[in-house]
Amino acid sequence: MGNAIILALVLGASGAPQAPEAPQAPWKAPEWNFDVNTALFREAWDENEQIEWLAGVGAAVDRRVWRGLALRGELLALRVQQARVAWLRGFTVGTRARWHRSRVQPIADVAVGLSHSTAEVPVRGTRSNYLAVIGAGAETAVGQHRVSITGRWLHLSNNGREGRQRNPDIQSLGVVVGLGWR
Repeated sequence: MGNAIILALVLGASGAPQAPEAPQAPWKAPEWNFDVNTALFREAWDENEQIEWLAGVGAAVDRRVWRGLALRGELLALRVQQARVAWLRGFTVGTRARWHRSRVQPIADVAVGLSHSTAEVPVRGTRSNYLAVIGAGAETAVGQHRVSITGRWLHLSNNGREGRQRNPDIQSLGVVVGLGWR
């Protein structure tokens, strides 16, 4: 009897066949997501002395907090094509919503943040600015990765912090393509 108990304990602890884990429900997003992206924006309205172009890369992490809603932080580095080329680096904090309906899932982003650049952005503006982002797009799984494409509005402004004469802004529309890990 004692040997049977020891044998049962050893077999149970040594990896005897266990029931497989239930697959994760397809509508349930992973708790943590990480992605890298590339972006291209063009000033769309409220044009300054010239039309600015912004292009660069970003990296983001988000954590699901409720159903398809996640808190999201994103770092970005953009080259601003204007009379005096500038490099802008910044961050945003906001939310990402994912609607898990099929293989291709709609997504939406809303975020605000801060940036600093190597020259005044836009020209006659300031080097430190506020950022606002609103975007919508789609995301799909490709193996263990996710690929997303998002249309975004990026607003860059100092909000009159330096006076009315130094408050030009950039209202840009663009596209962001991302590669993510679950």
